[in-house]
Amino acid sequence: MEKTTFHHFLLTKAEEEEEIKQYGCSPHECRWEIVEKRAEPPKLLQLFPWEINKVLNANDVSSPGALELTPEQVHNHIFKYWEANIVAKVFNSEQVPIVIIDVDTDTKHSLFFKKWPHDENFIIHSSWMNDFVRRRDLQEGMLIGMYWDIRSSSFKFSILNNHIVD
Repeated sequence: MEKTTFHHFLLTKAEEEEEIKQYGCSPHECRWEIVEKRAEPPKLLQLFPWEINKVLNANDVSSPGALELTPEQVHNHIFKYWEANIVAKVFNSEQVPIVIIDVDTDTKHSLFFKKWPHDENFIIHSSWMNDFVRRRDLQEGMLIGMYWDIRSSSFKFSILNNHIVD
């Protein structure tokens, strides 16, 4: 840590009133103190990392069961973190194995990510119905959040609002 001078240019309301009482007006002398500061700024706590917010629809929670993501969600929040060869596999209709970590229950799930062959949307499928819909009792209208965690190379998942959103 390095030391620096910290100047107090403004008085608190209580200090200002005390000076007015004591001197009849506020002479406001410049106050300062020596403080230590970090060489690097502290890492910011990411309070709301959920880049993908999705209100579940009937297709997301019914058989055969797959979570559908729009091209905007995928391009803006997933592909920018993936290597080009993995993205190419997705566009060649190959399914890519992924891991989703449910942060609410601290469980890890292996699923697959792929592009619908006859649509522009993408899906997360395989054990989506068992691992998420049935286990977490997901219903149409619930709000979920997801993001790609580059540190663990996995999706993070959470139920953001378990009340049905109209």
